[in-house]
Amino acid sequence: MKSKTSVKTIFTKTILGISAVSALLGLGIVQTAHAQVGTGWTQIHPNLIWNGDLPITERYSKSGNVEHFWVYNTDPHGPTGSGSRSEWHVSNTFSTGSEQAQGDFMPENNTDAYTVFQDFGSPINASAMQLQVRSGNGTLRVYNNQAVATGCWGIYTRINVVHYLDTGTIEVWANGSKKTSFGDGGPHDHWFKYGDYDTGSASYYTGCYWRGMSFFEGGSPGSGSGIDTSATYQIQNEASGLSLNVSGGSTANSALIIQYAYNGAANEKFTFVPTDSGYYQMVNVNSGKDVVVQGASTANGALIIQYQFGSAQNDQWEPQQNSDGSYTFVNRHSGLVLEDPASSTLNSTQMDQWGSNGGANQKWKLIKQ
Repeated sequence: MKSKTSVKTIFTKTILGISAVSALLGLGIVQTAHAQVGTGWTQIHPNLIWNGDLPITERYSKSGNVEHFWVYNTDPHGPTGSGSRSEWHVSNTFSTGSEQAQGDFMPENNTDAYTVFQDFGSPINASAMQLQVRSGNGTLRVYNNQAVATGCWGIYTRINVVHYLDTGTIEVWANGSKKTSFGDGGPHDHWFKYGDYDTGSASYYTGCYWRGMSFFEGGSPGSGSGIDTSATYQIQNEASGLSLNVSGGSTANSALIIQYAYNGAANEKFTFVPTDSGYYQMVNVNSGKDVVVQGASTANGALIIQYQFGSAQNDQWEPQQNSDGSYTFVNRHSGLVLEDPASSTLNSTQMDQWGSNGGANQKWKLIKQ
């Protein structure tokens, strides 16, 4: 039996028939959130309307910025066999401009067949877009088709849903990488929903967590490489799942650039400083030094270190965005790319450069911190 701590947020509720409860709740986010996708966004704080088959205290709890939603799909108060709900209706109804939702999502282990996010409203379907948890160790999909993230059970995944009304386009991003985009079905009022809405094929119990849910409006996709030069990034290898790291937190020239499991330390964070012609320095937050090809080598397999910025151009990289939203980093001096050698999955493996071949070990996810 899941423990259900009482909701610490003040809300009001109005009974609608037998099985529906509506509650208005101010979002009340304390920290300032930054939209991860695009530029020019303004954070908004819309009211939330409870959209559940039972009172909020029986389907929902909140601790800090972590929200827990759960459903028992055989509950006699809910529409057994067709799905039960524990979700927020975000009162951000929009028909023009642009809107973005951002949050970290985690499904509980061994739960599947439920919807966790909707961009609601279209002239054809009730929902223009649904994110659903499906089988396969918590595979997150758009409807039951395009996979957004896999292996999600028990792990937080940063999700961004971005809706540009001027082009009628909805984008879905996971951990800073664009996974899919599609049309919204035409002009119509839209709004967001998030939580737990199961189906008749779901297990007896389904549950999930949303952390740091935030909403934005008025932004644009941006231009150029998509690199935000005001941001700090975790740089995660697509093959290994490990992140770029200055070994031992060293601040010395020639310290090794390795990969390691991310834990949020300053030696695992980088900023991008533009030089010219689309190239950037990749600067470690802890040391203030750059990601560099050792000895300005032009050979495959040359190792990667940190060093103070110089004039040889071996410390400048061109970020080339791939179709899956990841980046390939091309060294200005050698023309070779930053990679995880031999797709190693080991902590402390030193990075090298190699000719571009499109491998996952040469692709990097940029995750804003």
